[in-house]
Amino acid sequence: MNGISLKEFLSGLLQARIESLHERWIPERSPPSKDGIERLIGSMCDPDRLARRLEGMDPFCKDLLKEFVASPDGVRTHEQLLRSAAERGVPQQALEARLEELADMGLVFPLEDDRWDRYRRPAWGLGRELVTPLQELLRSPGGSEREGEGPAEAGPLTLKAFLGDRHFRKTRRGDGDEETREKSARHARQAYKLFLMPGAIRGRLRRLAAEDRCLVETTAYRFGGLLPRTLAERALDPEEGALLGPELGKRLEESLTGTWRNLDLRAYGIDLAEPTLILFQEITLALLRRRASEGERIPAKEVVAGVDLATNVMRFLRYVDENGVRYTVKGEVFKATQKRIQSRLVTVEGGEDPEGIFRFIFRFCRQRRWIDRSGERTFRLGAKGRSFEALALPDKLRDLLAFAVEDPDLGGDPFHQTHLRRILLRLLRRIEPGRWYDAMYLPHLARNTYLSQLDALGVAEWFAAAKAQGRYLRYEDLVQMSWHLFHWVRHRLHLLGIVDLGFDEGGMPVALRLSDLGSSLLATQPAQGAEGARSTLVVNPDFEILLFPEADAFELVHTLDRFSRRRSSDRVFRFQLSEESVRSALADGMTLGEILRVLSERCRTPLPQNVRFSIRDWGDRAGILYLGEDGRLRTRRREVMDALCANSRVRELCGERLGAREMEFGDRVSRDEFRRLVRDLGFHLESGRPPESSSSEDRN
Repeated sequence: MNGISLKEFLSGLLQARIESLHERWIPERSPPSKDGIERLIGSMCDPDRLARRLEGMDPFCKDLLKEFVASPDGVRTHEQLLRSAAERGVPQQALEARLEELADMGLVFPLEDDRWDRYRRPAWGLGRELVTPLQELLRSPGGSEREGEGPAEAGPLTLKAFLGDRHFRKTRRGDGDEETREKSARHARQAYKLFLMPGAIRGRLRRLAAEDRCLVETTAYRFGGLLPRTLAERALDPEEGALLGPELGKRLEESLTGTWRNLDLRAYGIDLAEPTLILFQEITLALLRRRASEGERIPAKEVVAGVDLATNVMRFLRYVDENGVRYTVKGEVFKATQKRIQSRLVTVEGGEDPEGIFRFIFRFCRQRRWIDRSGERTFRLGAKGRSFEALALPDKLRDLLAFAVEDPDLGGDPFHQTHLRRILLRLLRRIEPGRWYDAMYLPHLARNTYLSQLDALGVAEWFAAAKAQGRYLRYEDLVQMSWHLFHWVRHRLHLLGIVDLGFDEGGMPVALRLSDLGSSLLATQPAQGAEGARSTLVVNPDFEILLFPEADAFELVHTLDRFSRRRSSDRVFRFQLSEESVRSALADGMTLGEILRVLSERCRTPLPQNVRFSIRDWGDRAGILYLGEDGRLRTRRREVMDALCANSRVRELCGERLGAREMEFGDRVSRDEFRRLVRDLGFHLESGRPPESSSSEDRN
């Protein structure tokens, strides 16, 4: 590489500056002698000492060094550096501070005097002797050194990366011509596929010593394939912990199972900078899959949420619409009101607590503008709020899921957790629906997948820019990342009904499975079950509804929740019809015809006459209006028409009254506008003619 040597840079420095660098780089602290500059250059180019300088270095400083290393002559103008800093969102003051920091260490030098007239100034330069060692060190995420073996990479986390690195080390020396190197690379790719075969993995694990194999399985099952030294000291027996070290790493590398490396992920906002036992991600996945296939872990207790969250959002909006909800100066709902709302929510024993459900629903409705603040310090149903009830159930759940993915309320760094949640959802699509898996199976796999994609996702650049801007950053360790993700699965995906949870006898969550609802929502199988697997109802004369669930139960459960009160959610769902529940459904935009059609089509036996009559009677008392194709507005009760005609705005828009229960609609207003008008007055508009009444009073 053409460029400026360290000797050229150092020869122009003052003696005091040379002494300062001498103290930094030469541990003996001996005063400079005739060969002082040569000794200083040798120490600065020593990979071990360079690696120690890079440990704990600001990520943006490392990015600057990468720019100098990539430059053909190791020189970057101030204008170029400013441009790249602006692209990362780093202010000019922060850039200049980092350059001064690198200059104090002697890693870069300002090109200030007449010796550098051939360069465009102002500019900075890197000594050409530092290029090669820095290239080696800066290829790794953290620029750390391998314990006991000098500088090394902070990975690799995958077998593919390990084999690629081994091939790179062999071919970068220039062994053979280009054709030979290409043939070697092709052979490495083919070998990788062979190494991934389940039989090959089992064979390599069997050939490990018994104590090594036991430690590998413990690392996979308990810690997800990554075991830092400090965690091992706390969690492992002294005998197991004594195995950790470079020698174990060599044995695992020889068996293509894992490695022992100094893993420094601080540049990525992860609190880890220490020697770590790394099982290659492919090996961890194979071990976890094998454990899942050896025998399904049936939990002592199952907890299924189903469509409860969509129902609870509906009930919350219904309460706000009917009552209005006053809020405090801080914009929070009063505790007494919150408890009344919580008493109306559907809850499952062992599931999310009512207060947690309420907080999530409240934030969701505020963020989506389903509810708005009024001038009277009261929450009212917003203009968009009425549209939620009209959405199809899958659309409601997908909207809730999108909000849950971005929800920062469950702990952990939001930047990391949002990426982890999206990865976990992709992994969730690949598991078998209805089968129980270990509770930490998906969180561990999602974390490992995320760690292997840190560079591709630009995580280091994001954290460097955030740090340069002075933002507060939360650093998570490997254990916290997995547990925060599982906390989200338990309190969000389970709440949405996407996963079911399994608990042991002590009440601890130990297993999870992809539910039929989650499988449908994530599009891993059709929404409806096989032909013939159709849920049915039994409607009793005492207005109790029994639902016998099949594959399509979640749609029907949500529909029944709209116009009846759910009493239990065991193997048979129980609902109770009442005038209040029917009135609420009508207020939410459901028609009386839809209610009767659901009950009639899904009922195993004919719908009891008293139930049919009562539903219609409740609808009449709620103020149902029927608008026919002939342009006439009708009711089944005279008092409903009397109350409607008492409104001056209705009389202005409609024609003359034609009888006790009939009037002309006219063409002064559209049907949608009239529907909104009468809804505000407490009436409900339906299309068609009213059914024949059996009441002599109604026929008058």
